[in-house]
Amino acid sequence: MHRFLLLIVLFVSSNVVAQNDVGHKLVKDKFLDYFELPRESVFLHTNKTMYIVNEEVWLKGYVYNRHLQKPFHQTTTVHVGLFNAKGENFKNYHFKAKDGYFKGNIVVDSMLVSGEYYLRSSTNWMKNFKEDDSHIQKITILNEKPLKKESAVRDYDIQFLPEGGNLIEGTPSTMGVKVTDGNGYGVRIIEGSVFDDDNAQVARFYTSIFGLGKFNFIPKVGKNYIAKLEFSDGNVQTVTLQKPMKKGVAFGVKHIDDDRFIITLTTNETTKEITDNQQFYLLVHKDGHANRIPLAFPKNSLFVSKVLNKEVLNKGMNLLTLFNSDGKPIAERLIFNYADLFDAKLEVSKLALETDSLKIQVKLLDADVVQQNLSVSVLPGNTISHNQKNSIYSTFYLKPYIKGFIENPKYYFEDITTKKQNELDLLLMTQGWSRYDWNDIFRGPPNQFYEFENGIDLEGTLYGQEVSSNDKLLVSYPDNRSRYLDILDNKFLIPKYFPEKGDMLEFTLINNKTLRKPTVGINMVTAELPEKLNQIWNEKVIPKPEDFNENIKMSGLISADNTINLNEVTVVEERMKTTVENNVFIPKYLKGKMTEVTEDIEVNFPLVSDIIRSRGYYVREELSFGSTDRVIIRIRTVQSFESKRAMPVPAIYLNNVRLNTFDLLYRMPTNEVESFLIDKTGAGEGVRGSGGVIRIYTRRLPRGYTDQGSSDNTIFKYEFKEGFEKVKKFYTPKYTSYFSNEFENFGTIHWVPELITNENGIATFKILNTFQSNVTFFIEGMGAKGQLISAERNLIIE
Repeated sequence: MHRFLLLIVLFVSSNVVAQNDVGHKLVKDKFLDYFELPRESVFLHTNKTMYIVNEEVWLKGYVYNRHLQKPFHQTTTVHVGLFNAKGENFKNYHFKAKDGYFKGNIVVDSMLVSGEYYLRSSTNWMKNFKEDDSHIQKITILNEKPLKKESAVRDYDIQFLPEGGNLIEGTPSTMGVKVTDGNGYGVRIIEGSVFDDDNAQVARFYTSIFGLGKFNFIPKVGKNYIAKLEFSDGNVQTVTLQKPMKKGVAFGVKHIDDDRFIITLTTNETTKEITDNQQFYLLVHKDGHANRIPLAFPKNSLFVSKVLNKEVLNKGMNLLTLFNSDGKPIAERLIFNYADLFDAKLEVSKLALETDSLKIQVKLLDADVVQQNLSVSVLPGNTISHNQKNSIYSTFYLKPYIKGFIENPKYYFEDITTKKQNELDLLLMTQGWSRYDWNDIFRGPPNQFYEFENGIDLEGTLYGQEVSSNDKLLVSYPDNRSRYLDILDNKFLIPKYFPEKGDMLEFTLINNKTLRKPTVGINMVTAELPEKLNQIWNEKVIPKPEDFNENIKMSGLISADNTINLNEVTVVEERMKTTVENNVFIPKYLKGKMTEVTEDIEVNFPLVSDIIRSRGYYVREELSFGSTDRVIIRIRTVQSFESKRAMPVPAIYLNNVRLNTFDLLYRMPTNEVESFLIDKTGAGEGVRGSGGVIRIYTRRLPRGYTDQGSSDNTIFKYEFKEGFEKVKKFYTPKYTSYFSNEFENFGTIHWVPELITNENGIATFKILNTFQSNVTFFIEGMGAKGQLISAERNLIIE
């Protein structure tokens, strides 16, 4: 009988284990499905991070396939948005990428005030995923007005984070500590202590310069714990630690040596019933790569450990997720595997000194990493204009897996020592769970709604003429290619084109060998970019050294020859005025009151409703209950409290015709408007003008029309004011002096966006001889096989 019962128990146990095994295989399958679509990361290397007005932001971009750990060849279009200190979009730029690289420049416009700005790099493909893979690069721009001085932030955020995410009663635990200021930057404390209810000290801890620390302790049943932290300013903060869970499993990881690490699971007596005969699984994963490792507590044991060879780890970041027998994730720990990632070393040397230039050599010292595509920024040795917190290492190896803010991420990949490896492990331990939510993974893989952009679709319109089915539209490109375009309802499409700013397309209508000059408008269909950043951060407040000069003047650093001539601005302004003055449809008495729609207005107010709303009107562009109007516009001043209907409605004229309904303005693009007038006094409208008067005149010709002095009246020439950025050759700004403190602090010596090393790992280039005795080279790079390089080298010029 006992033997029969034993067989039943063994059968049930084996059946449960088999079911659990199937369940965990399904978890792994879910994970692999979620990462089936490849993920890409972008890194933007700028020649420095602090710019003076009328300089150029010289940049090189790298696009990385995280699954294959190689350049992302499918990406051909990268969008870079410029955002102000509030995270508001100021302007967008488009760059053409090839084989995982792109390069270009952005002019630092004189309209930009002094302050902090953000460059956000992204692709259309990234929009398929919930996780934001865009790259944010912070820069500083110096104009005539000085930067606003940051004040010290005294507020503190103190967090206690158990390793793996679980704090269990009566179970040995490692507790992480994270102390930051009001801006999210780490704060070093003098000392921290943990006390129980009886005021007995149970642990002591300290924090690093990044505000991170840890301590070991065993939370006892029924006890409460408080921590006291003493800061360098004399401030003492008291924090109550979170209550431990009565049941659960604590999860820990520790590195033994370069080849091995140990994982541990611990629990308490209360949980023992649950853990006996249960199978746990550890999923070691990253970007679609996964290893599944079974774990189980020995009979009646509260502890299990397993030594693993680091061969089970992926290179770089690893996410270790612990699943219980039901396939539910119960703990997670991030660890980093440095193996075979940072072997690429290089040296920079001077080969020759010429009259006005220096010949420089870059040599890779690792025989296995010889052919690289590098970008090199050359700045004076005493520069303070390069304060880069990211590197290609931290952007591709660290940032994609962390959901929180990382202070100075490139620190962990410069001059790597055992100390820095331990500091990175402490950072990962206090990050908790990764940025990937298992609820999202279980719900299923992301949908592929967005494709890789291969150029930009151009949607064209023929204005002011009837087009028959026999008409053909011929377009000629800048490279002298020509093709016929299909016309449907006066519309045509040029798909997947790479128009550069300033490029010209020529159009001709052909019918039975008769040539006619069309009038063409073009709308570029690009990936929608955000109007506001999800996250912005202030600079860390660091006390200035005693000898720091707050009164450095930047206005005289760059020669006047390098700036825009005032006469050019006047000519542009006069040309803009002639558009209104030559419009015969606008009454003479209104011409001096009209507002010309410029490109800046189009960018800042994409829709006509945006302009009207900015002038204080209530605008609603959707159907609302009880109304048949799609567009509602009212003045915000309430005349009666009985109903919103009492709010005055403006008199709106479109090309001198008064609108009885405003539906014609529904999502009307501003680029279709030539000029407008918004007068809230309603002058000249009598009683009907109580809500003001708005006059709108549409374009007689689309923006971009130019005759270019051509005598051929059969060709319409369209010039692209927007499009891909042209790749310009680097030029050194004309500085007034190479011997001033301003040049040493803020000057630019050279920029090489594409330096290709040969089969021996060597590349040479020339830089301007600015007579600096000390020059610094900031180098980033990526090879065809995905090897990465990030280095800073100083060269003494004798």
